[in-house]
Amino acid sequence: MERKTGTKPAEKLAVGRIKVHPDGFGFVTPEDGGEEIFVASRSRSNAMDSDQVEVSWWVGPRGLEGQVRGIVARGRTKITGTLALRGRSVHLVPDDPRLGFAVSLKGDVKEGQPGQAVVARIVDYPRLAEETLVVEVIKVLGDPDDPRTEVEKILANAGIEDTFAPEVEAEARAVPTVVTEADRLDREDLRKVPFVTIDPETARDFDDAVALEAIPHGHRLWVAVADVSHYVRDGRALDKEARLRGCSVYLPNRAIPMLPEALSSHMCSLVPQEDRLAMVVRVDFDRQGTPVEADFCAAVIHSRERFDYPGVAAALAGDVRGKRKKYEPYLPALREMEQFSGVLRERRFARGALDLDLPQAVVELDEDDPKRVRNVRQSRKDPGERGAYAMIEEFMLAANEAVARSFTERGEPTMWRVHDAPSVERLETFASLAESYGIEVDLDETRTPKGLAAVLAELKGHPAEKALSFQLLRSLKQASYDVVNIGHFGLAAGDYLHFTSPIRRYPDVVVHRLLKRRLASLKKPAGGFPPQEAAPPLPSTEDITAAAVQSSLQERKAMEVERETVDVYRTFFMRDRVGDAFDGTVSAVTSFGLFVTIADPFIEGLVRLEDLPDDEYDFDDKTMRLSGALGGFSIALGDSVRVEVINVSVPRRKIDLRIAGEVAHNSPEGGRHPARSRSRAEKKRLAAAKQEGNRHAKGGGKRARVAGGTEDNGARGKRPGDAARGSKSKNSGGRKTSSAAPSRGKPPRSRK
Repeated sequence: MERKTGTKPAEKLAVGRIKVHPDGFGFVTPEDGGEEIFVASRSRSNAMDSDQVEVSWWVGPRGLEGQVRGIVARGRTKITGTLALRGRSVHLVPDDPRLGFAVSLKGDVKEGQPGQAVVARIVDYPRLAEETLVVEVIKVLGDPDDPRTEVEKILANAGIEDTFAPEVEAEARAVPTVVTEADRLDREDLRKVPFVTIDPETARDFDDAVALEAIPHGHRLWVAVADVSHYVRDGRALDKEARLRGCSVYLPNRAIPMLPEALSSHMCSLVPQEDRLAMVVRVDFDRQGTPVEADFCAAVIHSRERFDYPGVAAALAGDVRGKRKKYEPYLPALREMEQFSGVLRERRFARGALDLDLPQAVVELDEDDPKRVRNVRQSRKDPGERGAYAMIEEFMLAANEAVARSFTERGEPTMWRVHDAPSVERLETFASLAESYGIEVDLDETRTPKGLAAVLAELKGHPAEKALSFQLLRSLKQASYDVVNIGHFGLAAGDYLHFTSPIRRYPDVVVHRLLKRRLASLKKPAGGFPPQEAAPPLPSTEDITAAAVQSSLQERKAMEVERETVDVYRTFFMRDRVGDAFDGTVSAVTSFGLFVTIADPFIEGLVRLEDLPDDEYDFDDKTMRLSGALGGFSIALGDSVRVEVINVSVPRRKIDLRIAGEVAHNSPEGGRHPARSRSRAEKKRLAAAKQEGNRHAKGGGKRARVAGGTEDNGARGKRPGDAARGSKSKNSGGRKTSSAAPSRGKPPRSRK
């Protein structure tokens, strides 16, 4: 999207999704990948959160600004809320403060009782900003005091269904339960290759299998991936459903699959000791781990064993007792895999790939009482288990890159996984922050993967390492799918796509189909495209683009749902801990307060400005520091602090904290100490100083006034992780930040 400046604003049009803030303003993300557009509440018209809108835009004093001209498509069809009595009638109190419209309930509510949570379908959208949103109740969720009810609300608001339509289930049930002779036609027979699957212990679907063999001057890697496209035919019910869902969603208590279980856990799962259809990548490497040749085919394989990460780790450590006896015959192969994957990893990091391994939350639920959350902790993997996971990750990355290179070499269209370089503005912001901690950042160097990786390496061992690393990663853009290949910055790869997880990602299915068309045209085994027949025509660029846009949208939606669901369980777990104190680390500082991350339990909370010691605070957005102008209290990113839980809100998914002890300053400037009770005389002097001079608010820094204050900037409870997930959060200037961070999922390798 082109920018033009001048004395008279040049108005242009763009189409994109609008994200609305509870205060009424919003941001539109253009579909053409351009810069986000700020829309003031008075310029939003009748647009609701998640609507696809057309906006006219211009360059304002702080970036792009715009006005909604029309609704292209509504983004939500349902809302959730709680039934309440108004006089003798029942009305609906919506959960989402971003609706921005009064809600009118149509019809009688026969099943629901006041106080119960419900899902309502929108039957009439407001045509003007002053009109109401008309809804009717379609499902009673039940007791709000149940985390499962809150999770159902999240899914309903996101439009994610945990069941499949009858026609989709019927098509899945019609799939043969064994590989037939007809299925074997036009396929390479690779059943003699000693494939094994290695997945998490709890995995139910196995979409990739690996084998490694020594060849003269190097290694040959085989990666077999379930041939989902053989059963999910383009344009049929299963395909339409998979394209609509985009990906599987992983929640603490269950997974919501992209495909019905008959496929995902059976015929498209590479279960051991059974023939399965697969798309196979074969890559030959030299001893330095450099790929020298690659080939692809549709095949029939026969996985030897189903291994898991803890089992592989134990076996490599010498423990093959009991149930791990099955690993013993494969130990030489596993040791060779371990060694070779290390070569690939060293080569990848040497070229500048970023290590984006952020801690993830693990929710432990009570087996007997689903309402009870036993704990929320950081994922803990011993070094051996992490090594087993990293081994498979390297092989999947190598397969994805090999397929991607083949599309580039042949100049063929495909759906790329792209990750653009961070913007100069965001890197400048981080550089200013890092310099305040004594870390020099070369802006030109950090525009390259190697340069950014060097900064991450320099942060190792720093007292504020975790907080600074997270801030650096926030400067990254969101990875997405596209028909234009701009490379993958985070992986330092010029060519990259997704190929290895078609059970849970629709883009992989698209790439499989495109590769099959090529194989058929070359008279190679293509699985369903007999060599004697002409390959079907390639899909249009427009169709691939539409699938890429939908897949990117659904991926972000899944990430938001997964994050919000974890937050539900965090708040349920912490609501009985009000008054408890914990040690934490300041993970972000804003003009309205500071966020503190607690390691055990693994939660994050907000210390609002009004809950800091009475003072007037300067907020320095370059160093992420709040400094008291009168009392001398100061706190910054990375500081260690003891906090007390003062409030927990399940509906807001927020935990409020306050300082409960000394602050250990981990930034070079330090600060002047602890949160403490003030004497009456001190409070009188402070009040007099405030009356004397709002003149203190003038000057270089941004000042937030507090003393039982109400400074909230309309962003109460927003957390830095929201920006990392691609949503918007206000900074001191009232604008947003948006960036990328690694995501959750089955294994994280599925979303790189």
